[in-house]
Amino acid sequence: MQVKYFSKDLLVKANKAAIRTNRNRSLEPKFLTKLDEDNKYPIVWATPHNDVEMRVRLLLDAKSEAWLDIPFKTYDKLPVVTMPTH
Repeated sequence: MQVKYFSKDLLVKANKAAIRTNRNRSLEPKFLTKLDEDNKYPIVWATPHNDVEMRVRLLLDAKSEAWLDIPFKTYDKLPVVTMPTH
C-alpha cells in the first residue's frame, strides 16, 4: 500500500499557501516550527472538498493529528512511501 506524506518543509509550504489563500483548514505556523525535520507526516485520510481542493488528515505523532486543505495539484505531487503488507 502506498501512503502520501509531507516532509516538514512541504508541510510548512502547503500550510503557508493554505493561510495565504484563506482555505478553511490550516495549522498554526508556530506549531510547525516544533516538528522534527527528519520525520515523515503521513496522510491517513483524504477527500475532495468543495470540488477545488483536497482535505487531508495527517499524523504529526502517535497522539496528534492535523487537518489541512490543499490544492489537487499539491496533493498529486506529494511523495509516497510503500507500507509493508502482512
